[in-house]
Amino acid sequence: MVEPSMDRRAFLGRSAAVAGAVALSGAAATGLAGCGSDAVQSTPTTAAGPGVTGKPVRGGSITIGTMAEIDGLSPSQNRWDTNGLLYANTIYDPLMAVAVDGTIQPYLAKSLTPNAANDQWTMTLRPGVLFHDGSALDSAVVKANFEALRTSPLTGGALTGITSVATPDAMTVVFTLKEPATGFAAGLTTQVGYVVSQSTLDQTAASPGKQLTPVGTGPFVFGDWQPNGHFTATRNPHYWQPGLPHLDQVTFRPIVDTVQRENSLRTGAVDAIISIDSQTYQHFKDRAGYESFYETSPVVGGPTMGFIMLNCARTPTNDPKLRLALAKATDQRAIQKVFGGGAVQVVDGLFLPESPYYSPTSYPKHDPSGAAALIREYIAQHGQPAIELTTTPDPRVTQLIQVVQEMWTRAGVKATISVVQQADGIVNLLEGNFQAAPSAMFGAVNPDLNYPWLSTTTVQPVGTIGLNFARNSDPAIETALVTGRSTLDRSARIDAYRTVNERLAQDLPYLWIGRDVFPIATTQRVQGIRRRTLPDGAPGYAYNEGVFFPANLWLSA
Repeated sequence: MVEPSMDRRAFLGRSAAVAGAVALSGAAATGLAGCGSDAVQSTPTTAAGPGVTGKPVRGGSITIGTMAEIDGLSPSQNRWDTNGLLYANTIYDPLMAVAVDGTIQPYLAKSLTPNAANDQWTMTLRPGVLFHDGSALDSAVVKANFEALRTSPLTGGALTGITSVATPDAMTVVFTLKEPATGFAAGLTTQVGYVVSQSTLDQTAASPGKQLTPVGTGPFVFGDWQPNGHFTATRNPHYWQPGLPHLDQVTFRPIVDTVQRENSLRTGAVDAIISIDSQTYQHFKDRAGYESFYETSPVVGGPTMGFIMLNCARTPTNDPKLRLALAKATDQRAIQKVFGGGAVQVVDGLFLPESPYYSPTSYPKHDPSGAAALIREYIAQHGQPAIELTTTPDPRVTQLIQVVQEMWTRAGVKATISVVQQADGIVNLLEGNFQAAPSAMFGAVNPDLNYPWLSTTTVQPVGTIGLNFARNSDPAIETALVTGRSTLDRSARIDAYRTVNERLAQDLPYLWIGRDVFPIATTQRVQGIRRRTLPDGAPGYAYNEGVFFPANLWLSA
């Protein structure tokens, strides 16, 4: 679809900083055996095609144009979006990873095993793994990472379900939870599962908020970071996975403007670009010397959805009747025709039809006359509603917001536009300092991971950090979320998430724009984006809604 103002896969990543931490904080039953997920299968990303040609070659460097800059490199302190996870995959490693079939597999962990009640999980760490500073990965540093996460104002609220983290020996970590959580492993694939060195934790504690010199176990070693300029890392010669990485150096350059990002690829200023604008794919798919692709098949789990987020705690968007009017005024189909490269897939909730959790909802259809009638009713009671649409400087985003502004204005709303930098926009979402903002969220390998964004327990007053950005407090959603996360009955779990979906269609904190796609375009020399093998040999989910793994990249001759 379009490049949203506040990105997910946005804010804290596809599973965002704490998006996946839900599986760590409470019951998360999948109804499947072992470390499974409720995966809707995609075409294997290890298949031949764009980004996978021939045998890997050692050496060389590449520069990748990203969609935005991030605000830092600490898992406990900073808000990682798609771009943040790319940086993290360069210098850090996660404890667990997603395989092509949607199962959760060990990564830095060698194994992760639940007890019979699924309320205690024992992790054995992979031996012989060193951080870039020469210190060893052991249970003490993993515990220290989780203590930092639990005491952080950003991530702590999502980890309250972990009652203790024990270290019976140097390579074993035992997590004890308040409630059973069969989806616990999935949370460790997200931002909270990336492990940093003790020296990095010490830096954060001594100078919170300041730029780090990050030390991880990852395939590349931090070299230089000039925020809004470039981030560079060099090959880790002592990486614990034999034969990786292939490249000598990786550089990321944030280029907010989609047109400028595409031009940078054409001129050779960068070797690859990431986008959330489907037209990027169209511009490069048949261009000589380039390759382009995106996920056209269902992703593992649920996809990222684009939407206009409405603040349910601020006037006038706290009025349910006004939110209904805005939903009726917003023509999703027309927006997709303009900004979706001609493809149209109208959505009415969190899930696509191929998902087991999907069922049609009562989400309002486009009805401009009905919208205008509701606005007239609102004006008679409260006066003309004035709504500020907050966006970022990207021209494509601005164009989309202008289209929405026009739709709302025709219905009788006084709609204005405010432009902020993406990092500031994320803070505004966290603190509830917005009325309406384009966003993209909810991509997750397991729907349990979306609990923080939807729960009544994460609603906070405006001006206070709250993970339920829309501040939508619906007890029926909370009840269904708890059921979905705790039941071992698969049919009951499906019914629970269908209830969540229907309640969102009635509450209308999100005005759906459509499923987001994440095109990537590269020169033909860039290889390996869709190839990944996990440490134990399973094929990994290599290209996941704009996020990939630089260790696997190489340059063809």
